[in-house]
Amino acid sequence: MSNINRLVVLLPGFEHMPVEAHHRRFIREAAKTAPVYDMSVTESEPLRLSSTDGAVATGEFSLHATGQGWSATTDFILYGLGDITLFYASRNPLRRLASGLLALVDFVATGAFFRFVTTSWRYALFFIYPLLICCVILAAAAGTGKLAAHYNGLPVGLLVAGMVAVLLFWVAASKFHFLLLMDDWTFARDMARGKRPDVMRKLDRVIADAAARINDAPPGTEIVVAAHSLGAVCAIPLLDAALQKDSSRRCGLLTVGSSLLKVALHPAARSLRRSVETVADSRTIWIDVQSLTDPMNFYQSDPVRDLGIQSGTSPILVRVRFRNQLCDEAYKAIKRDFFRVHRQFVFGVEKRTHYSWHAILCGPELFADVAARGGLRCDRTTVPTAKLNIAGTATT
Repeated sequence: MSNINRLVVLLPGFEHMPVEAHHRRFIREAAKTAPVYDMSVTESEPLRLSSTDGAVATGEFSLHATGQGWSATTDFILYGLGDITLFYASRNPLRRLASGLLALVDFVATGAFFRFVTTSWRYALFFIYPLLICCVILAAAAGTGKLAAHYNGLPVGLLVAGMVAVLLFWVAASKFHFLLLMDDWTFARDMARGKRPDVMRKLDRVIADAAARINDAPPGTEIVVAAHSLGAVCAIPLLDAALQKDSSRRCGLLTVGSSLLKVALHPAARSLRRSVETVADSRTIWIDVQSLTDPMNFYQSDPVRDLGIQSGTSPILVRVRFRNQLCDEAYKAIKRDFFRVHRQFVFGVEKRTHYSWHAILCGPELFADVAARGGLRCDRTTVPTAKLNIAGTATT
């Protein structure tokens, strides 16, 4: 009977969600995934929340997974990065729009956008997406305003153009996540340039707390830092800080749908690039999971290679097709919502493949073994009786 004791540091992506919502989603999706990988998963320790003034909320919980001839106890530390992203969402819509457009201009003017093109052209298309939305809205507003002015005079035309623009921006924000995109780019620019000391202080506290917990973990505990999307931008400095205290300990790093290069390719992000080099030069085992279906990750990229790091070890690149993990009905329901597709990295699955967020973090295989194999064992395909519930909003 093999027994694994594991500590997982969870770093969510850019989602305006509290710790409690992230915890509920993890438990729900782990329960759906478990039978696919012949696991039984129970929550042995319920969520414990803690928060201090000036810091993000932290959640701790434990899961116990069992299967034929094995068991694994995983302690999770979940950092509420949503406490930071909610700051961006709480601003006036006009300010959110203006700061997002300024960030996009910054990424073009500094040449970061052109690095996106050469690194992953699909991601460059994602960069252009909000600009296309703006162009369509402005063109529609100008066209209707011009038509109204022709028949009713210039004042009426300007009024109609303004009303159309406001209406279409509202539709874009509610249906196409437009303001969330603006916040996302503003945050990326702030991270690259260190523009907001209040945000940087919160992230520094997360990094210091997580690094201390990693270094205090008992010997024999498997340690994995798991990050989705922009969470990778926090995961790399976190591991750097842990390595500064103890470079002998071997940790696992799991980045999925990573937006690390979104920030690291900006010329001002020197500190982040140094942290990537430190992690790449260490004993850290790094798995980077990418998907062709997801336009919001840097598909076919290699962070070490693409940042020009000469001496480091590149991550193990694992590529997954969500179509192969879901039944046809479930896949069709999400494939046109690119935010929901992006979140599939951390959602449950219906068929066994070489990648599953929950099977890696809760299951019987050591992280080093998963990396050495290039993914999970997937010697059979299972479709459980209970289908995935694909209803609900993209953020939960």
